[in-house]
Amino acid sequence: MKKFKLLIAGFLICSGLFASDKEDIKFLDELFIQKKYSMALQESNTFINKYPRSKYIKNIKIRMGQVYYVEGRYQEAINTFNNCLKELKLKKEESNDIYLYLAKSYVGLKDFATASKAANLIDKTAPEGKNAYEEALLSIGKGYMENKDYIQAQRELTSALSLQGKNYEDVVLNLALAAYNNSQYIKTIVYLDEYYRGSKVGVNKNLVNYLYGSSYYKTNENVKALDYFAKVKNSDDNSEYKTLSVLTMIEIYLKQGNSREAESILSSLSSNPNLNDVALKSFGDFYLVRGSNDVALSYYNRIQNKNVDVLYGIALSQYRLKDYKLSLENFRRLYTTKYKNESIYYQMSIEYLNKNYKWVLGNKNLAAGLNLSKEEELAINNLIGTSAFEEGDFKVAESYYEKNYNLNSNKETLYKLIVVSSKLKNKDRLSSLINEFNAKYPTDQEYKKNITILTADNYINDSRGADAVAIYKNYLLTNRDSDIVSNLIDVMIAQKQYNEVMQYLNMQDMSPENTYLKGIATMGMGRYDEAEAYFNQVVSVDGQVPKALQEKAKYNIIKNYFLWERYTDAITSGEEYIAGENLYALEDVVDKVAISYFRIDNPEKAREYFEKLKLVSNMGDYAQFQIGETYYSEKRYPQAIEAYKVSAEESKNPEYKEKGLYWEISSLYLMKNLNEFELKSKEFIKKYPNSKLKDNIILMEGELYGLEGKTGNSLSSYEKLYNETKDEALKEKSLMKILDIAQNSKNIENELEWINKITNDDKKTYYLAKHLNRQNKIEESKVQLEKLVNSSDYKDFAAVGLGDYYFKKKDFTNANVNYNLVLGLENSVYKDRALYQVANIEKETGATKEAIRNYTKLYILYPTSEYALESKIRSAEGYEALGEYKEAIVQYDELLKTESKNKTYFLEKLVFLNLKIEKKNIAKNYYEQLKKENANLSEKYKDFFNGGENL
Repeated sequence: MKKFKLLIAGFLICSGLFASDKEDIKFLDELFIQKKYSMALQESNTFINKYPRSKYIKNIKIRMGQVYYVEGRYQEAINTFNNCLKELKLKKEESNDIYLYLAKSYVGLKDFATASKAANLIDKTAPEGKNAYEEALLSIGKGYMENKDYIQAQRELTSALSLQGKNYEDVVLNLALAAYNNSQYIKTIVYLDEYYRGSKVGVNKNLVNYLYGSSYYKTNENVKALDYFAKVKNSDDNSEYKTLSVLTMIEIYLKQGNSREAESILSSLSSNPNLNDVALKSFGDFYLVRGSNDVALSYYNRIQNKNVDVLYGIALSQYRLKDYKLSLENFRRLYTTKYKNESIYYQMSIEYLNKNYKWVLGNKNLAAGLNLSKEEELAINNLIGTSAFEEGDFKVAESYYEKNYNLNSNKETLYKLIVVSSKLKNKDRLSSLINEFNAKYPTDQEYKKNITILTADNYINDSRGADAVAIYKNYLLTNRDSDIVSNLIDVMIAQKQYNEVMQYLNMQDMSPENTYLKGIATMGMGRYDEAEAYFNQVVSVDGQVPKALQEKAKYNIIKNYFLWERYTDAITSGEEYIAGENLYALEDVVDKVAISYFRIDNPEKAREYFEKLKLVSNMGDYAQFQIGETYYSEKRYPQAIEAYKVSAEESKNPEYKEKGLYWEISSLYLMKNLNEFELKSKEFIKKYPNSKLKDNIILMEGELYGLEGKTGNSLSSYEKLYNETKDEALKEKSLMKILDIAQNSKNIENELEWINKITNDDKKTYYLAKHLNRQNKIEESKVQLEKLVNSSDYKDFAAVGLGDYYFKKKDFTNANVNYNLVLGLENSVYKDRALYQVANIEKETGATKEAIRNYTKLYILYPTSEYALESKIRSAEGYEALGEYKEAIVQYDELLKTESKNKTYFLEKLVFLNLKIEKKNIAKNYYEQLKKENANLSEKYKDFFNGGENL
């Protein structure tokens, strides 16, 4: 950012500028210094258009890109910088700066691969280039950290570290953070030691000390950890690191059994109620986990502001202390919170313990639809099943016991199934279960293996892959069997549990099949370079690997390139695959080649492959729709319409029929083809009355009618959307559209009806004030403006309105107060209006010098304002009134050169004033121009140029 500031503040301080050029440059400089970036960007474009040959165009364009980056508008920054590289003649240092900002902008978009490409384009031969490259790598590393990819972050930051440039200390600190987040605590300490030797440690002191403390704590060096945590605790800073340090110190002391020190820390927090409450909860949680429920409860009860986490701790402590009455009350209070699962379980448990089995059964549906963990589901199922058993409803009991058995096959759940089956007198079922029981728990491992496999297969067929993984792992705890491991690997790959897959594969032999599976696992983890190597190993041993496995490996090479975003490689490998005799996943390969062509901006080739994909029966609808998408992305809307029409009329898949018609309508909207749009919209709504896309079509309809000037139709569309949509955002948008139309119509009462539908009080008051003003109810409008003057969104609107109210009444004191309220805001669209009115007040009250200053300020700072021209004229008139004729002449002359309107007025002033200061020759030049513009008006000055005197 240092270079950025220098560029903004420094390149404008120069000589040799034309007057207007100089003013605009100065104005631009001031806008950037004041960080008024939105206006600065607008004025920069104005400058570029106004002075296309200015030598400062290059600096302005580069600066615009930097501002887009600072504002987080990364794609606009990228577009701007790329245009600079294409269009401008750049010095090496300027190119390096641009590549640095390109890298940072791509990081902002999380496109790290392209960011690295931009960074690598930096010329590193000069020290400045080396520093820029280091800064780019630092930015990429930090981006990976924000993306929680700490391994890749460390790789980038390590590369930056080797440069040892001006960002060295920041690189070291970020490496420490990456190592810490990657659980590499010794490395963290090493990096922190290096950072501590630098000059920036004071800037991040609490962060550094917290990382030291936490790393030492993780490596069981509690003495050192406590020392660093204490430094953070005793600092004046109230950051999150202080809170974390205090809590960890308490945890360490409590684990050591040193409650005295822990209490000492707690007592020191009495002056900080929020931190004191957090610390008390830490005590409560500590004792709750260790079963000291009475102690835990005493700490929870001391907390002043009890949130739901504290309430849960209290309820659980009471439950364990068998204070079921209070516990039940508190768990019921937790039902609508994030502890809904726990609330239901403990309510059921307490009622069960109170032998209120009917209540448990009557409320068993409370658990339906919850996102439960396996343990929670087991516990609730057991409570419901046992309650049903106690009530004699054995069929319900069996269903819940069976759920638990399927979730967690063990001796207890199987025993419960046997018991309930005996109650149901189902002999075959009972015999089967007993046989299974005898088979599962003796030493017959072969039978146990088969039961495991059959149960897992049933889980998989029931889409319960996680349970299949669990039962295989359970078997492998006491047995080693290659078939079970192989089956487990297959299931875990399907479940995308790739890290664990690698653990089990490393136990297996180095067969081609296992090498292939390693490729699948590493590809799933995003380690594409490793996956490429594994798949190539399989493909390279031609003749020694079954053809089916060869094809699968080739297919996954293509898929890996595609996921890696190496689209050119995906295309090359894909086209080779298609040209060969390969059949495995052939349609997916064609799809990936098509998409890859599209992503490298070759839509024609993409369509060629989508056309091929249409020949595959189950892919035809998808491929046809994608053809439409390619045309749409190119903005070739007529061709897109034709392609979408085929989808809408010929697709067998209802999804593509609906989407095809919708995007056909969207294309017609973009082409502003109202007639066809109306026909297709009616067709869509008739065919898909309940479609989620209907609202968007009505919105487009309203906008299209508006563009065509059909205000009544547009209004009807927005009213229909408002009344029918369930989307609150669209309802609000349609309401604003209705009000915009109403404000431009004569139907005042209808406008009021819609204003009353606005739910936001400030917004309603805003529209009501405008409505009353249109009705010429000035005093009533003023009442609404006074309500708004303290609002955050409409303060400027209200203040300028009140200012105008008082101005018309010649109450300049109150008018000034309100206008200056607007001028004191950082941003407002009314600033030029307020400044103009302040100048007018000064003019009216005889403060002519002050008026001239503010008129001048207005047209310099707001050159595009509707008041800019009038301000220039009035400042000239002000100089004239003060007798400063030369200043007035300069102003009128500039107006004559830049403004096409009022030329005769400016010329007459220039004739008059030059005669006034006895510049007759100059006055005559203007007189000649005035004669051409308005001969009658020039007549009064004729005698002055035919031997007469000056004025």
